Amino acid sequence: MLPFAKINKKYALLCVALLLVMGLSAYYMVYRSFSGGENPILLQETEVAKQDSKIKITNDTDIVQKILYLKCNEEEVLKTKPTENLVGLSIYQMQKIYEGWEFEKFDTNEAVMRLKVDGFCREHANNIFIGVKDNHVAVFYGRPGYKPIVKEITAIQVNKLMPHDIEELEKGMVVQSKEELLRTLEGMQSR
Repeated sequence: MLPFAKINKKYALLCVALLLVMGLSAYYMVYRSFSGGENPILLQETEVAKQDSKIKITNDTDIVQKILYLKCNEEEVLKTKPTENLVGLSIYQMQKIYEGWEFEKFDTNEAVMRLKVDGFCREHANNIFIGVKDNHVAVFYGRPGYKPIVKEITAIQVNKLMPHDIEELEKGMVVQSKEELLRTLEGMQSR
């Protein structure tokens, strides 16, 4: 039994020695910067986080909000100065206030953030017109000539309409309401 006890003591001493070497190495890596050496990787990452939290919104910071509307692929960019309740906030505090926004840039000069919206921009959402698509009367989101998006292609064939109606449709007929849209389409269908 003695040889077995000697082997355990040898392994125990070896393990203690390894732990001691690892502990001293870790101590050296983490705390050597205090003796004039370069910052170790662990402390460099901590330092970056401390620097980020020191950057704050000021009265002169430009707040740039980029809103991307996914249904029409339009981007709206709004640039403002911060309100009083935003002055002095860090990026972490801004991320809590602007949930869902991605921050592209954050410094004392400019805070740039982006939001993706599953919808149409104001231009496309608030305007509808009637035009021509594939030789049929079609309804579009937006304004004539401004990146129209097809809402619906009707069964009304353009070649069965009167020449002045075709001319108006090719330019685009803006409608102000759903009722006006339906009246206009019914009138074209009956011709």
